[in-house]
Amino acid sequence: MELGGRVALVTGGAGGIGGAVVSNLARAGIGGIAINYRKSGKAAEELAADIERAGVKAAALQADVRSDNEIRRMMAKVRAQFGRLDILVNNAGITHWVKLSDLEGLTDKIWDEILDVNLKGAFRCARAAAPLLAEHHGMVVNVASISGILAPTTISSLAYGTAKAALIYMTKGLAVALAPDIRINCVAPAFTDTPWMNEHFGAQYQQVMANAAAGYPLQRIASPEDIAIAITGLITGGDFVTGQTLIVDGGLSLS
Repeated sequence: MELGGRVALVTGGAGGIGGAVVSNLARAGIGGIAINYRKSGKAAEELAADIERAGVKAAALQADVRSDNEIRRMMAKVRAQFGRLDILVNNAGITHWVKLSDLEGLTDKIWDEILDVNLKGAFRCARAAAPLLAEHHGMVVNVASISGILAPTTISSLAYGTAKAALIYMTKGLAVALAPDIRINCVAPAFTDTPWMNEHFGAQYQQVMANAAAGYPLQRIASPEDIAIAITGLITGGDFVTGQTLIVDGGLSLS
């Protein structure tokens, strides 16, 4: 897919991996970007302003991916402000940190929230975006996780890994359901250096990163830019690729 004149919507696009995707697509020459956020309005507005200063039309759009009504209103705003949608990056996600062995700690409330955001939210966005995407043979990239493929004891929670595994399967199902007009692919990143991870590990974060990197064949963990570049590559270089999951893990799953 050539990016010139195309429009992308990135959910959870205000920072971390989502913000890196927004910036990378802008540098790669996309025509317009809608930056979705739920609570990070200031960060989304600032990013949109930066993107516009670089010559790319941008807008920050609030919507909670747990709400079908809010998502559909967001898609209507995309059509009104940009006139089209070619790329949807389902990046919005959430987790709760519960040890893999702590089954009693994994409450129904935690299960429901994680599945609602990470899995059902991506489905709602794909469903609502489908009419717009089909008009110009667009595509969807779902952001899953290596936690949907492996089950290390360091996983944030069993519910998170389960949701991401289901998202990988849903990518396959949607690729069949929406063909031939829309392609659906997925990326599965490993441990990525994001504010989300930094906030969780706090003072131990640097040591946690060093310990993690030692177990990767490439001897480092991912940056948000690493994941963004992989997503952009799927978008621009995968015109005959659909229903696939690209593992972006520095070789972790090989060891």
